[in-house]
Amino acid sequence: MANGYAHIACCLDGSAAGDAALAAAIRMQALGDGRLTLVHVMEAGLEYAGFSTDVGAKDAEHSRAWLQQMVALVPGADGVLLDGHAPTVVCEWAAGQDVDLLVAVRHHGRAERILLGSFASHLAYNAPSAVLLVHPPTPAG
Repeated sequence: MANGYAHIACCLDGSAAGDAALAAAIRMQALGDGRLTLVHVMEAGLEYAGFSTDVGAKDAEHSRAWLQQMVALVPGADGVLLDGHAPTVVCEWAAGQDVDLLVAVRHHGRAERILLGSFASHLAYNAPSAVLLVHPPTPAG
C-alpha cells in the first residue's frame, strides 16, 4: 500500500460519539486503499449487589442486526462482533488481524472510568497498533 493504513478498525458503540469515531475512520481510510472493519463488543454482564446485566440471546441478535446495518452504510467495510471485556477483546482481536490503526471515541464520564475503567485509556496503553482517539461532539448551545 502506497499511502495510509492497510487495516483500520473502528470501535462502535451506537452513540453519537461513536458516530464521530466512524466519521474519523472513514476519513483516515480515504487517505489510502486500506480496508475498514467496524468493531462492536457485547460486554459480559456486570454483577453488582446481586443485580446482573448479562447479555442474552435477544441482545446478541440486536447487536448483530445493528452492526450489519452500520456495515451497510459504509461501502467496502466489514464488521466483527466480539464478546467479552471490551478493551481486552478489542486488543486481542486487533493483534490477530494485523490492524495498524484503531479508531475509538473517548466519551465516558468520571464515574464510569472509576467503576469500569476507561476503554480509551486501555487502548492507548495496550493496543498492538496506533490508536486514534476521537473527542465526542460538543453539545449544541
